[in-house]
Amino acid sequence: MISGIQIALKNAIDVIAPPATPLQDFTYHWKQLMNFYVSHLTDCKVPVQNTSIPRHLDVLLDILLQEEKEENEPGPCLEYLLQHKLLDLLATLASAETPPGMRTICLAFLRKLLGRSKYPLLHHASIYTPIQRLVALCNGNPPSPIETEEVQFLLTICFLVCKYPHVTNIINDAPVVQAVNNPAKKENERTEIQRVTYIPTRKRNNSNPLFEPLDTQAITLISPNLFDKERRRLPRSSHVFKATASDPGQLSRRSNESVSSRDESISSSPLAQKSVCNSPSLDAKSNGQWEEKSEENSTGNKIDQHLQNLRDLRLNADCNVYDDANYVARDDQSLKSQKTPEKSKCLLLDALMSYLNSADNTVRIRACEGIMVLASLDDPSFAQTVTRSELPTIVATRLETLFNAIPAHVDHLDIYNVDVTWGLDSPLWTQEKKFPGCRQVAAFFMWYDYCNQLIREAQIELAEMLARTIRVIFFERIVTPALADHHVVLITALVAKCLKETTSSILCTEISYWLVGQDRDLEIPNVWTSPVLHRLIENCFTDSNDLTVETLKLFEEAIDKRNEHILHCLLLIYLSTRAYYDNTAADSVIASWSDEEDEREKEKKGSLDLSYEQNHSRTLAPSNIHRVINCFLSLMPRYLQTDLDVNNYEKYMPAWEQQYTSVLSDCALMAWPLEAVMVDDCASSDSRPEADHCSGRFYMGPFLTMLFDKVSNMPKQTYEVNLEVTGLISRLALFPHPYLHEFLLNPLLPLIPGTKSLFLCLQKVIKQLVNEIPKTPENKLMLTETRQRLLSTRSQEEEKENILFESAVVTEEFCKDLAAIAYVKYHHSI
Repeated sequence: MISGIQIALKNAIDVIAPPATPLQDFTYHWKQLMNFYVSHLTDCKVPVQNTSIPRHLDVLLDILLQEEKEENEPGPCLEYLLQHKLLDLLATLASAETPPGMRTICLAFLRKLLGRSKYPLLHHASIYTPIQRLVALCNGNPPSPIETEEVQFLLTICFLVCKYPHVTNIINDAPVVQAVNNPAKKENERTEIQRVTYIPTRKRNNSNPLFEPLDTQAITLISPNLFDKERRRLPRSSHVFKATASDPGQLSRRSNESVSSRDESISSSPLAQKSVCNSPSLDAKSNGQWEEKSEENSTGNKIDQHLQNLRDLRLNADCNVYDDANYVARDDQSLKSQKTPEKSKCLLLDALMSYLNSADNTVRIRACEGIMVLASLDDPSFAQTVTRSELPTIVATRLETLFNAIPAHVDHLDIYNVDVTWGLDSPLWTQEKKFPGCRQVAAFFMWYDYCNQLIREAQIELAEMLARTIRVIFFERIVTPALADHHVVLITALVAKCLKETTSSILCTEISYWLVGQDRDLEIPNVWTSPVLHRLIENCFTDSNDLTVETLKLFEEAIDKRNEHILHCLLLIYLSTRAYYDNTAADSVIASWSDEEDEREKEKKGSLDLSYEQNHSRTLAPSNIHRVINCFLSLMPRYLQTDLDVNNYEKYMPAWEQQYTSVLSDCALMAWPLEAVMVDDCASSDSRPEADHCSGRFYMGPFLTMLFDKVSNMPKQTYEVNLEVTGLISRLALFPHPYLHEFLLNPLLPLIPGTKSLFLCLQKVIKQLVNEIPKTPENKLMLTETRQRLLSTRSQEEEKENILFESAVVTEEFCKDLAAIAYVKYHHSI
């Protein structure tokens, strides 16, 4: 019974006083928000958190979002917001920071509105114009106290641009702004502004201020210097009301409906009320003329004329400065003396780049995210704009700065333990003291990882420019001269780590140009055509074991990149002519590995017998594979072997099998030949005199020459150096290039006189070991103990190293590795 009475009472109240519509609630809270500025004409220093502004903006946001949920098309509140350009006024309040903290509130309101709305709003002039102004206000130089909110706002705009790529140029291009230099025109404009500016001496009645004609121009008294800058002229498109992309007719249709019901919609607009009720420039005569003209024209003309009147009277972007990102209200003298900066063609990108040096790691990472989003946009014209921007230079310069900040006392062995990425999972490395200089090293590699990822995600034109700029500014200008510095060990370790972390093929290509040069022709002996490569090779022959090891690690990382240009310039250009092969040897000397046997078999089978055609390489899978394996396994004399199991090389095969599979996959597109065949001497190029057999001896290039010299010197080198040398050659032997394969892994290959080979170098090493080791008493026991010590995982610092015996163990294991690699490649090629 009581419930029925309550329902009846509620129905009666609804009939007498109907509940407010969402549009009425929206206009109510907007008026309440504007009333703050009417009530605080002389005191605007109260923090915005102590006012009702945040609460009213939250309610306005809730009304807009709730309207979207209840309707399948844009509702009257959203239309009201767009038609009357309320966001322009919010942007003005944010630029003036009135009251203090208003910028943060406005940024949060717009971020939530645009991020949660299901409609694509960015292309509306009443949306992107204030967005441009707010983006210009976001500047991290100098550091801003609200940079967290600013960068979140910028990141939201980036994601929206990524979602709606058609608005890329609208959001990112700064509007064309022209200064008005005519003094008479300036004075007329100032008089016009004064007419619509709130006059504080105007008396107010005692009625409820909520329902009074609201003066939205009171902002000019809060920031009296707001109009001291020259008036700016907006593009014509900023005054055009556009519908959403989903249904272009929806908003315009609702616009006609709202104009026809002016009592509810237009009269409730603060801007319209100001224009109709408070403007001294509109007298009765002008109002009468406007109404008469409106009745004669169509509904579309009514809208155009009404909007024109609003533009003449409201505080529009015509009266606001949005092109200066560092705008703060200044006195007349400072504004007159200030020159207008050159307008950026990529407003959003410039704003994000200003936060790259922020002290807040989170802000810096968010800015990096936004830049990566913009760099990955599938818009060729915008990609060209970003390419021509300062982004490549800023990225490379920051890499240089962080590199120079690394202390010289950092231990090069600690470099390889640094494992960071540019994201939020790496700050522990910058906060904890894991080793002296840890923070600076981690900061450098975090930024290098970002550069690598940015190049991977960016459009091809931008990615190439970024990589090229990093090569020129960082590698060529900074790293190259440092390779001859007294801190070269640390620098070499840093570069090797950079190579290891590089996953972008474009960046890897630019690094390869720096490492071996862009020229793909043969090197002439004793002539430096690639200064970086020759500097690194010279560093391998210094007295510093640490420098030798780090340089060999750098070469190892370069080989592991499996970059075609690096492999070509280091190795293949010298071997592809097969100038090392002695084709004058007798048939009994020529191994069945070679192409001569293939030619003989082809003649026997017949040239028209297509069944002979093979889909595998006989160079990589010879019929005498067991002879090849036995050559390597029997190289070390039995009395010097520490592992008496002859077939023990098989335990290495699973690991090499896995690595060879990876190498085959990476090299599948390199278009290498299938077989090693002779090149006609008459066809040798004039530009390659070293390739001609008649012109001189075979030259294997500076890189292989260095490696073979290091192999020959193994009995006199430390264990660490020998380990790096043998590991590097093993990686080279894995490549499925027929010429490289037979030159490294064919002990039976007939070579022209005076040519070094890997097998001959190993024979030289064994000869030295045979001459020196027997001179040591109990050498067999020492060999066994040395093997156990080297293969043990426990550190035995008390054990004194013996270079001679360690080199014997390394040589023995190296021969097993070569035998295992030869068999693995044979197994894959049959």
